[in-house]
Amino acid sequence: MKIQVDENNEILLTEVYSGVGLKTQDGEFLGVCMRDTGFEFNYNGTWYEAKKGVVQKLGANSSNNINNDTCCNGG
Repeated sequence: MKIQVDENNEILLTEVYSGVGLKTQDGEFLGVCMRDTGFEFNYNGTWYEAKKGVVQKLGANSSNNINNDTCCNGG
């Protein structure tokens, strides 16, 4: 993972293949990780894929279903 600060003084993470998680005091969780193309993210236990401008829910029947251990885990 590489960490930079961009021209807007915002944190920019690149090469985030092992995942990053954010958790609120109320327990809401958002985890995101990069793939070869696009991203996979977990919001409160539900997995999604964002790729080429399209966001879709990943499910048990999806050929792109991921393993919680390989990305961001809400633990």
